[in-house]
Amino acid sequence: MVPQACRGIEKGEAGAFDEIAGIPVAGVAGWRCFIAVELSTEIAEGVRRVQKGFRERLAGVSWTRPEGIHLTLRFLGDVDPGRIEEIASKAEAGIKTIGPFSIGVKGCGGFPNPRNPRVIWIGVEDASGLLKQLQARVEQGMEELGFAGEGRGYTPHLTIGRLRSGKGKGEVGQAIEAMKGCDLGSMEVQEICLFRSQLKPTGAEYTKLKVIPLRG
Repeated sequence: MVPQACRGIEKGEAGAFDEIAGIPVAGVAGWRCFIAVELSTEIAEGVRRVQKGFRERLAGVSWTRPEGIHLTLRFLGDVDPGRIEEIASKAEAGIKTIGPFSIGVKGCGGFPNPRNPRVIWIGVEDASGLLKQLQARVEQGMEELGFAGEGRGYTPHLTIGRLRSGKGKGEVGQAIEAMKGCDLGSMEVQEICLFRSQLKPTGAEYTKLKVIPLRG
């Protein structure tokens, strides 16, 4: 069943795609979805503080809205809402042997590298290796459902900003260097969530479609 908060989408919404061919289909409403770990209240507040520190140093950066910062496991793109149950069930089956575990949130960096950054991120420490296992099983399950693989290794991180242009990269690199020692502590990962993202005039709005507990 699709959550009540996510109903009311008209048929023919832009962004709908055929499940296999990946081509637009008239009359099918595509939902932009991803699977992620939701941050704890304490970690989310710490992320806001770090982002504020960067904001005070830098201009020319498009900052991620704090409520939109998640630890993404798998971006799915446009999804037929009729597949939400199937996706959630597949993810749940894949991670059924993994129980709750802790991750650390610390350090800052930039992609592709701190000296020439396009993306500013806060790091995630996976001391137990269970986050990597979790992501790999979610990835495998989604590929089995026909979602194309992303073709790159998984580097857990929290994106807090993206540079609008190539200007000011030196200042960004200096800011990353100044903030790289940040340590926001740890959090317990007890569940993963299937989210829907909707772009609205006020910014992206996120709806939690499914919550999948770690029961292993």
